[in-house]
Amino acid sequence: MAETIRWNFVTQVLNGPNVSAAGTTDTVDAYDKFNIRIEDSQSQAVSLVPPGAGITLLVINPVTPDETLSYELDGNPVALDGPHVLLGSGAVGLLGGVTSLTFTNNTGADAVIEILVGRDSTP
Repeated sequence: MAETIRWNFVTQVLNGPNVSAAGTTDTVDAYDKFNIRIEDSQSQAVSLVPPGAGITLLVINPVTPDETLSYELDGNPVALDGPHVLLGSGAVGLLGGVTSLTFTNNTGADAVIEILVGRDSTP
């Protein structure tokens, strides 16, 4: 049975335009929520989905965003200086089919990262 995940966002320029959208995704039949604590000056691999599962929604939200908190993608660090929200298979496809990510914390303090994954558990 499909799970329904509601999402919405609003981005507004002060005294200027705004962009907003809202919707639901019912293309997932499972979801996982993680709270990962990474000690300062450490790296931690995180398995996002079991083997063979496909991701269709991914939210990576650092509790305290910082340019020295990152994850590795294709050998390159991606700064977690804000939340990363990928909605739909097209956006998630930008990750190149990864099923795990390695996070590195060089912030000077322990870091907590919230992760929400919507997935197809029966590909």
